[in-house]
Amino acid sequence: MEVKEVLVRSLNESWTYLTEATDGLTQEEIAWSPAPHCNSLAFILWHVARVEDIWIGPVIQHSAGVYLTQNWQERLGIPVEETGFGYNEEQLLAWPVPRLEDLCEYAQAVRENTLAFLETLAPEKLLEVPRADHPGETTGMILAHLITEIALHVGQIDYLRGVHRGLDTPHAGHWR
Repeated sequence: MEVKEVLVRSLNESWTYLTEATDGLTQEEIAWSPAPHCNSLAFILWHVARVEDIWIGPVIQHSAGVYLTQNWQERLGIPVEETGFGYNEEQLLAWPVPRLEDLCEYAQAVRENTLAFLETLAPEKLLEVPRADHPGETTGMILAHLITEIALHVGQIDYLRGVHRGLDTPHAGHWR
């Protein structure tokens, strides 16, 4: 199995978990936060898609990214310079919660872009350093970290769903 296939399989599996974890949730459920200084499910979903978009687009491909090229900043009502990194309590409370359908569509557009990129990724590209200001960080390292970040955040989303719904997500056919 090639590295590219491992990446694609991991991304597809995380997408399955993400769609199961968000299925049927209400706007109230996705906007809820366990405490004022904590992220909501909606915020985590937006952040994880935004991070994937930034790392694949601007960082690795040196492109604008899906958020900008497909006008998601207007549709979601969140400025393009926002990423979800390092928010304080005031910023979290002021963050506008987009509709779940829009967040999922943005995440899907990002994932489609990522999979299209991986389809064309030559193995030698994994060793390239896409940012001169991060000389020890290769494309392969970024992609490995991305897989970990996605898994962590999808787990958080699934946990927050469980707070609201209990253990109602079937996860049929998945390892648990």
